[in-house]
Parts: sequence; structure tokens; C-alpha cells
Amino acid sequence: MAKIKQARAGDRTFEVFGRDHAERPLQHLGTVRAENKQLAIAHARFVYSERLWVEMCLSPTDSFSGCMGAGQDGMVGMA
Repeated sequence: MAKIKQARAGDRTFEVFGRDHAERPLQHLGTVRAENKQLAIAHARFVYSERLWVEMCLSPTDSFSGCMGAGQDGMVGMA
């Protein structure tokens, strides 16, 4: 039986982005959890290896800043 890795208290969540052609924009592929950036990179390369990516990058989820959501003023689009 396969052993499933449990997330540890020190693990961080990383957002993973990739592009499969140079002229295409980055797209959000998903998330990985790891204890550091190097392990997150290795995990992302393995988990999202279904395509031949020309670029893949990741960032800790907690480094993103919200620009719209509950409790924030603003509108999307032109008014």
C-alpha cells in the first residue's frame, strides 16, 4: 500500500505557474506543499510533468497580495 505524505507543521504552500509555449501566458497549474523552496521546485516538476513546459515558476502563497475580495473596495472592469 502506498504511503501518503502528511503535511508537516513547517510545510509551506507554493503556487505553481507554467507555460507550454513561449508565446503563451503563464497559467496557474496548482499548488504544492514543501518545507523549503528547493523541495517545492522538485515536487512541482514531478507533479506537473504531464506537459513539456518551456517555463515553470512558483512562489510561496503567503507572498501574494489580495487586490479584490471580501472586505476590499473596488470593481473589476470599466464602470
